[in-house]
Amino acid sequence: MIRIIHFFVRQRLFINLLVVMILLAGTRTILNMNREAFPNVNFDRVSITTLYPGASPDEIEQLVSIPIEKELRSISGLDKVNSYNLENISVFVIEIDPDASDKKKIVDDIKDAVDATVDDLPANSELPIVEEITFDTQPVMDVALFGGDGDLEDYRKLRQTAQHLEDYLYDIDGVAEVELYGYRDREYLVEVQPEALRRDRIGFNKVIQAIANRNLNLPGGVIRKGPNEFLLRTKEQYRNASEIEQTVVQANIGGGALRIRDLATVIDTYEEPDLLERFDAEPAIIMKVWKKKEADMLVLADKLKGDLENYRNVHLPEGVQIEFFNDQSRFVRTRLSSLLVNGGIGFALLAITLILILGFRMSFIVGMSIPVAFMVAFMGMSVVGITLNVVSMFALVMVLGMIVDFSIVVAENGFRYMEEGMDRIEAVETGTAEVFWPVTTTLLCITAAFFPLLYMTGIVGKFVWSIPMVIILCLCASWLAAMFILPSHLETFARVKDADRLETASNPGDSDSDVYDRSGSGGFFGAITEAYARFLDLCLRRRYVAVASLVGVFIFSLFLAGAFLGFVFFPGGGGEGILVRTRMPQGTNLETNLQALKPLEQLAKLTLPPEELESMQTRVGVELANPTDPAPSEATHRGTLILNLTPVGERETDAGQMLAALRKASEKARKEGQIPQELKLDFRVQEGGPPVGMPVNVEIRGNDIEKLREIADEYMAFLRTINGVFDVSTDLEPGKMEYRFDVNEVQAARSDLNVASIATTIRAAFDGAIATTVNEGEDEIEVRVRFPDRARRGEENLRDVFVSNNNGGLVPLSRVTDWGEPTPGYSMINRLNFRRVGKVQANVDKDIITSAQVNQKLIEKFQDIESRYPGYTINYGGEEEDRNESLGNLAVLFGFAMFAIYMILASFFRSLILPVVVMSAIPFGLVGVILALLAHGEPLSFMSLLGVVSLAGVVVSNTLVLVQFIINRRKEESDLHTAIVRAGAMRFRPVLLTSLTTVLGLIPTVYGIGGEDAFVAPLALSFGYGLIFATFITLVLVPCLYLIAEDFKNWLSIVMERLGFDMPSPVE
Repeated sequence: MIRIIHFFVRQRLFINLLVVMILLAGTRTILNMNREAFPNVNFDRVSITTLYPGASPDEIEQLVSIPIEKELRSISGLDKVNSYNLENISVFVIEIDPDASDKKKIVDDIKDAVDATVDDLPANSELPIVEEITFDTQPVMDVALFGGDGDLEDYRKLRQTAQHLEDYLYDIDGVAEVELYGYRDREYLVEVQPEALRRDRIGFNKVIQAIANRNLNLPGGVIRKGPNEFLLRTKEQYRNASEIEQTVVQANIGGGALRIRDLATVIDTYEEPDLLERFDAEPAIIMKVWKKKEADMLVLADKLKGDLENYRNVHLPEGVQIEFFNDQSRFVRTRLSSLLVNGGIGFALLAITLILILGFRMSFIVGMSIPVAFMVAFMGMSVVGITLNVVSMFALVMVLGMIVDFSIVVAENGFRYMEEGMDRIEAVETGTAEVFWPVTTTLLCITAAFFPLLYMTGIVGKFVWSIPMVIILCLCASWLAAMFILPSHLETFARVKDADRLETASNPGDSDSDVYDRSGSGGFFGAITEAYARFLDLCLRRRYVAVASLVGVFIFSLFLAGAFLGFVFFPGGGGEGILVRTRMPQGTNLETNLQALKPLEQLAKLTLPPEELESMQTRVGVELANPTDPAPSEATHRGTLILNLTPVGERETDAGQMLAALRKASEKARKEGQIPQELKLDFRVQEGGPPVGMPVNVEIRGNDIEKLREIADEYMAFLRTINGVFDVSTDLEPGKMEYRFDVNEVQAARSDLNVASIATTIRAAFDGAIATTVNEGEDEIEVRVRFPDRARRGEENLRDVFVSNNNGGLVPLSRVTDWGEPTPGYSMINRLNFRRVGKVQANVDKDIITSAQVNQKLIEKFQDIESRYPGYTINYGGEEEDRNESLGNLAVLFGFAMFAIYMILASFFRSLILPVVVMSAIPFGLVGVILALLAHGEPLSFMSLLGVVSLAGVVVSNTLVLVQFIINRRKEESDLHTAIVRAGAMRFRPVLLTSLTTVLGLIPTVYGIGGEDAFVAPLALSFGYGLIFATFITLVLVPCLYLIAEDFKNWLSIVMERLGFDMPSPVE
């Protein structure tokens, strides 16, 4: 190894050119890297969507979902099969086993299974659509077109503007997709008058057939005329509404004709809305702009803003307003800027610390490794597909202080030999070679600590994957810089004054005072080193008391954690907005739902500080679900109010405080009658970070819906008694009231009818039937035939329906069917892993109670629930399931990491005992974490535990070199006690310095000096303070344990000698 180091030390020109090349290549890589909010995460999910118009949830379940489930059962590698059966639609969301080896094959198997069911599905259902849910594209911003009173003309203007703007946006480079919400397709609506049908004895189906048969474009072959051929085509296509009105339905012998205009009114309109969009309390069309995978978020957002401003000035019609909101680039810019500023402050603190302790020249030599290591790491990040996002940027900040550790060790050791009088080149080569294997082993240990984290499963594991990867890349790059680049710079720039060299050389350390100071440093730091050496000497003399005291501190900290430290999977903070999910009673139509939400809009404007409420979006007919809850949430009685707040750093009021104020104001408004009593509200803060499940999510599986409701009622009743639990709800709510028709098959047969023809006529009359389509430019306009609104209201209109039989006769619906009073149906039937399931969900106030505590209460309260309801099973999902999966996975990976570190240390020291001594400091990092969390009033969380796991490798890195120096000093010292003290004094400066640099690099992130980031702060807090405590423990505990290990060896040797056995010499 000395020869390789010798080569790099003497090749100054090559090293300098290599550095320049690395810096240039790294700079180019950075400029080409995309900037995003969070990593692109593939959740390994597949959706299957099947439309079956007019079918109820139970029909959807029996006729669509169960046949598909039968084919899916045989596929291995499926973790969860969720199916949601609503009116008109079946939706499957399949979660693939995260441990599956060939996920692409599983996706292909799912597609094949669905294809195999096509022949078994109802004839009038649409083909299932199978889609793999990927997140290669990310939303950039939302654009709102709003204004007017909501009448047809105002909507027509909004729609035309949206069409034009959509084309305008697609022309912008980097835009992948533009989704439109509140946009309705154009439609020719043929409203058939029931009175006219009865008057002229015309069946409803005959009107539909007349329209369908008239709108044709049918080739008829060819005709030959001489040498030429001519195509034959029958082309009678509709071009406008008036042509539809002229369609002949029936004609008589005398030439009279009954036309559509005699039976119906044709309206050029838009399809009936399934949801309504509003922006700042005005009717709107919302356009969500998605970026391509390769597009840079910030560049594209800036381009969109400029082009939208140009559109506002040039193209926007009068009466239409345009605003953009949900600007993700602002979120990205703010968070990346925050981390960049915090990283810059951390770098400044790091530089100051290096200068104060090492001096300017040595600090410059060590600091040169930082840009080199970062540039190499950036190139590696580009190769493995990591973008610049909040998670990867935090990893860079986290590793900032660690990245100089190797360089400090190498430079300090080489400089120490210079101080002792050795020639510069020889000193650099000797110093580098001496620490080569300890530093390399340190790198392997730190890598062993972080590497298992790359295999964390679940959404959280994928979300934080880039943290260990970036740290490993950076540390590998810093190792290369320290071992092969820094020695050349050290030989070139390092200088030791002759007086210092002569003084050091003439005083090799034989005096008694030298026992306490062999660090090579004088002044203030020398005094601190001497004080540490004296303290270490005292601890070694009372080593058993010292170790017992430290163990006592560790046990006491665990007691404090158990008594005062709660656990929260992901703590709140840094809310970007407030989400209010609303529900009216089942069966409420969109317009009634809208009128119920309007007072809530006004209440939000009055309650929240106007300067901190940036915009407000109201969605009527859709309830925004938790990102991890795949259940469809579209229904006319549901709604969502989205309150977009100004950035965290620009407002004084916390999002949680605003939410509490809005909840209180809504309760008061409900009592005063301003908000309908039946309107249910669910408040939550929109926060960054990985999506996790609901705090409380009880999954009840069984077959009988009524039994599921009974069990759900028990859970909800208990949850409502727990302080801090709110927004308790279930998805087992009754569906819309429905009339159920019982067909008199005998009477139907006498009338030459069947069940299918009767059901089809009812659906067409009230829901509408698509008779044909009209092509007009790029638009494909459907022609829908149905009764007018007035004839679709009230039970009496059912008697106006006549069914056409095979002979052209008309049969009243009342003659062949019976119906009684309406009864409640099902709103949605959910299934999980091939069985029906009902869910009970709730939110918690983390300041009062945690989700873990609530779920524990539920487990204790309902431990006999499965025995009381045989055949029904309970699973506590949501955040509880995510937490158990993530923590269990983290524990297993931590165990692998510890075993790997032990193996590396055992191979390095060739000892089974010394690795235990080295690793003994790892648990004591937890003491610093616990005390820091308690002092800062923060709960224990997944991210703080991730910091504890990450701490292991760094603690070992400090301990390993210390133990190696103790072993080396033993070769030079006759007294083991003196050797340990001198080795400790020699390593005090680099150990303290490497820890200080790491911690100081994280301090700005912990306290949000350059901007707060609630997602990564717990990790920085636990890692930084854990390292501080572990460092001081390392400097005392490890030397004491080393000496205790020697005591044990000596005692064992005496015992074995007395027993007549030969003992091997102590392992070095």
